[in-house]
Amino acid sequence: RMQHEIVVQKHKATELEMQALRAQMNPHFIFNSLNSINRFILQNNKLQASEYLTKFSRLVRLILQNSQASLIPLESELEALQLYLELEAVRFDHQFEYTIKVDSDLDADILKVPPLIIQPYAENAIWHGLMHKEQKGHLAIELFQCDEMLCCKITDDGIGRKKASELKSKSASTHKSMGMRITADRIAILQQKKQLDTTIKITDLVLPDGSAGGTEVLLKIPVMQ
Repeated sequence: RMQHEIVVQKHKATELEMQALRAQMNPHFIFNSLNSINRFILQNNKLQASEYLTKFSRLVRLILQNSQASLIPLESELEALQLYLELEAVRFDHQFEYTIKVDSDLDADILKVPPLIIQPYAENAIWHGLMHKEQKGHLAIELFQCDEMLCCKITDDGIGRKKASELKSKSASTHKSMGMRITADRIAILQQKKQLDTTIKITDLVLPDGSAGGTEVLLKIPVMQ
């Protein structure tokens, strides 16, 4: 009986940790979004301010809604991701383009994933790869099934990790440590709680001339229905 209670307590503690981690909506993103809305208002661009505010409020509602569960339909995760990318593209004056491609074999309304598992990697690609690029950048997100796992490949043609770490702008480094640390902690908790073998592989892309060609992140999550 005592052993059972210890197990129950551990599970509760893990669940609480997960909830606490999910509750940490990125303050940088909220601040920047409100700043953008304020900028549109000051420019007297009422339509753009209204559109941005509508999308921002939908995203916040989705994040809060999704964070109530430990697993959500992939469709909900992708809806939140799409809104997030739309907002960031507007905020960065369309300095980058993005695509989200879902393999036709994947049933996005049946497959379940942990909430907000993809967004931090897309966020990282924008903040550290694309935001410092002189030309227009590209972000490609592909979802497909591989080895009975759900694979998510996030590719950017930004400045690469080496150059990004050299720049070390204060806001970017703080942002990175927070977003990526929370995601790593959440994945660790998921593995501990459900014995899930979730893997993350990061590859530095190289152009034919030997210069940095961006970054590719491959996230493998066990398929859950």
